[in-house]
Amino acid sequence: MKRFKGFALPILLLFCTVTCKSTLAQTPGDETPPVDEEVPTSSHYRVTIADPFIELHTGPGSGYPIFYVIDRGTEVNVLRRKTDWYRIETDDGKSGWASRAQMKQTLTPGGEQFKVIEYDQEDFTRRKWVLGVTGGEFEAAPVFTVFTAYSFTENLAAEFHIGQSVGSKSSSTFIKTNLIMQPLPDLTYSPYMSLGLGIINVDPSATLIAQADEENNFSQVGLGIQRFVSRNFLFRLEANEYVIFSSDAIRSDNEVVSEWKFGFAVFF
Repeated sequence: MKRFKGFALPILLLFCTVTCKSTLAQTPGDETPPVDEEVPTSSHYRVTIADPFIELHTGPGSGYPIFYVIDRGTEVNVLRRKTDWYRIETDDGKSGWASRAQMKQTLTPGGEQFKVIEYDQEDFTRRKWVLGVTGGEFEAAPVFTVFTAYSFTENLAAEFHIGQSVGSKSSSTFIKTNLIMQPLPDLTYSPYMSLGLGIINVDPSATLIAQADEENNFSQVGLGIQRFVSRNFLFRLEANEYVIFSSDAIRSDNEVVSEWKFGFAVFF
């Protein structure tokens, strides 16, 4: 605990510096292709509908309306891919988005099943939304957390966490928001630093003297590493230090609590 606390500020300054330099270094010529990437136009990307029909959506998602249906035996060109959706075009100019599940049933000119592009390291780097769960220890007590994240850039993201810790002396429930800095997002094992603020509610276990619940604000700093596993799954491991601010007007000392946890998440 004390060793970690002594290094927290220097590590924070180092990560902020590296992250800023990495972000500024990305010029338009160095940027990776956007998620909505063009598929090379070749015979390999001309396919034939093998299902009874394929539904064309106006956008890359099931929430977009269906505006056209392509019948079996029709040849189409595959133009673009956006995560699990493909933009295809018929010879008469009808263009829309088809799902990955339906595209898997199409055939290449050679009669082979169309090879659907799976998620890869680049999709992991360019992810926008993440939803996951983690578990570990919060000051020697088991802790379980669910979280969601949104990436503003490849180097910067925001997260929202809801967690619960249950110990022999007390149980705690907390919510927090984090700012995540990722200086090296392209690495297979991508390190990150987190800065957060939140509220924790501590419920003491039953004793002979009744104790009231305590609600306190806290700040948090942490280090972690996350790795692309397969498809749209990622693994993460992190260690955090919390400074819980005292709400007692008489006792003004703050409490420092350590936490480690690991978990899995899906990105899209």
